[in-house]
Amino acid sequence: MSDLDTYFARLRNSVDKRLNAYLPSGKEAPRIVHRAMRYSVFSGGKRIRPILAIEACLACGGRVNEVLPIACAIELIHTYSLIHDDLPSMDDDDYRRNKLACHKVFGESIAILAGDSLLPLAFNIVSKEITPKIGLEIIKELSGAVGTKGMTGGQALDLEFFARGYGKKARPIKPSALNRINRLKTSRLFEASTRVGAIVTGAKAEDIDAIANFGAAFGSAFQILDDIIDGGIYPEIFGMRKARNDVKILLGRAKGFLRPFGRSSERLNKLADYLMERADIKTK
Repeated sequence: MSDLDTYFARLRNSVDKRLNAYLPSGKEAPRIVHRAMRYSVFSGGKRIRPILAIEACLACGGRVNEVLPIACAIELIHTYSLIHDDLPSMDDDDYRRNKLACHKVFGESIAILAGDSLLPLAFNIVSKEITPKIGLEIIKELSGAVGTKGMTGGQALDLEFFARGYGKKARPIKPSALNRINRLKTSRLFEASTRVGAIVTGAKAEDIDAIANFGAAFGSAFQILDDIIDGGIYPEIFGMRKARNDVKILLGRAKGFLRPFGRSSERLNKLADYLMERADIKTK
């Protein structure tokens, strides 16, 4: 394990410890909902979005402790979205991270309630742990990433396009349409994660925008790479060569947004390099 791997493992451990403290006990009523919440949160996620928030904070001169509650809130929001995405009425997936999806273990009704409970818990954490002025900015940004201009909107477009038979063999989907779905459904929360990591430090507007642009480009690349690895729609429609090239173009753009931060953004640069390496490995 490299020094960078060890460092990120420590960050994940810090996030998990704080998440454990924030989440209600599975012994507390309503027990089944709390157990479903915990099952989904602690199902082996990489915590990439919280790590991006933390690293954005550090790049802007902040400290881990001041952004850790926000990082946990982001992971709760992400987990809420995964629970709902897996439902039969949505993407209809039985497994998540090589484990049974929440609704396969606890049933659809409890899965919906677990997701519905994680989302407000995220905002409750921010409201309690962050000073009111900054907390309101963060809640505004994160709620925007969840709604119809973010993940919910992306999921709606996803359902609409593919219910109408769009695909390589049926009706070709335009690159702009697929990119819009990916931007809203995936990239928007990456962008918000880096933006709020900068906001909590009181950074200048231009620095906040730069680090958020990094997150947006990184998130778009992350989604395409995820499709490459899991056999998703992007390489199916546009081909593996274009998918790999698009990952590299997006990550090169992302790294360009980090230039103003110099050495303080070194680990963010290395995360982008890591995705580039994975794109090469998975397409050879």
